[in-house]
Amino acid sequence: MTTSANQRLEAILQEIDLPERAYQLAQNRYEDIGSWLGRVDSSLAPYQPHVFVQGSFALGTPIRPIVDGEEYDLDFTCRLKSGVTRISHTQQQLKELLRIELAAYREARQIKKELEEKNRCWRLGYQDELRFHMDIVPGIPADELRRRELSEAMAQNGLESAVAEQAARRAIWITDIEDPNYALLSRIWPSSNPGGYLLWFRTRMMSLQKRLLAEAQVDPVPVYRSKNSLQRVVQLLKRHRDVMFMDQPDSKPASIILTTIAGRAYVEGESLAQSMQRVLDELERVRASDTDEILNPVNPKENFADRWFREDCARFLLKQNFHLWVQQANRDFRLMLDDETTRLVEIVEDRLNVKVSDDLRRALGLASTVSVSSPRIIQTASAPPKPWAQ
Repeated sequence: MTTSANQRLEAILQEIDLPERAYQLAQNRYEDIGSWLGRVDSSLAPYQPHVFVQGSFALGTPIRPIVDGEEYDLDFTCRLKSGVTRISHTQQQLKELLRIELAAYREARQIKKELEEKNRCWRLGYQDELRFHMDIVPGIPADELRRRELSEAMAQNGLESAVAEQAARRAIWITDIEDPNYALLSRIWPSSNPGGYLLWFRTRMMSLQKRLLAEAQVDPVPVYRSKNSLQRVVQLLKRHRDVMFMDQPDSKPASIILTTIAGRAYVEGESLAQSMQRVLDELERVRASDTDEILNPVNPKENFADRWFREDCARFLLKQNFHLWVQQANRDFRLMLDDETTRLVEIVEDRLNVKVSDDLRRALGLASTVSVSSPRIIQTASAPPKPWAQ
């Protein structure tokens, strides 16, 4: 793998990564909502609310929206450390506790958009320099039995025992409108572990020495700015996927699936191009195996691919579209990694929706300022789904 391949990928990343200001605004939102929920006169104060970032901003894998003006997605968890248990409150009551404070926050910050209820969270739109929507998931700490169960399952699945134990400590019970016990007092609640997943992802990025420090850290960095090859590969893959399914977003492969497969494949110390090659190989291995399971590394009983077979998702052909995307991503990124750059401009512009300016051409190692692309070639037998083939 050549240095020029690394330079090409880095140049493209500069075009799709978030501007620094977006990270700063996300950090501000995180701090502001946390301060509001934890203030002295907050109705949640007796329950010791703890707000932390989850999702792509926490993992360091967010990318620019394809369409200018599209909202940035910022995911939080609000964990109530004490005073709420599965036998003292229903899921519905827990969610209502959070709603009351978010409604007050919306009024205090003069946010125009209404608070919107989702299955597991509350969504709050926010706009200043950039448009954000914040998804805030209410939760309570998992009990010791649940933590022990998760820790043992992770260890049996091959995760280092120290990492498994630390990840299990971050497990929470959450709310879900679709859960049959949502409005009932019940010990059976949906569980989640975004903090544990983040710990797993970070340990995949690090050497053993660095892992020891990560395992001892109670809270992750709120908004991740620093990037290594694993994070960059995930960003590139997400961009390719988003463009491919621009007109059919409900059919696109889930980010958690791409991130998990990439995390499993990654080897610390390799270059960006080497990491991309390794992850592409693993994606193809998963596709060729025709597996129906992409297991959650911090809860091996949870299958991230379960939506592939749900009746309400059947029309999206999720497994088929995952396979088609893997094939297309392998074709396109392998051409980008190759020293033959004849079709590079075409791929960057068409497959990643990045305008190749003169500056980017130079960064890509293309001397000519005139773009002459070869005709697009898509094999019928392995053609990607609409809208890609349109």
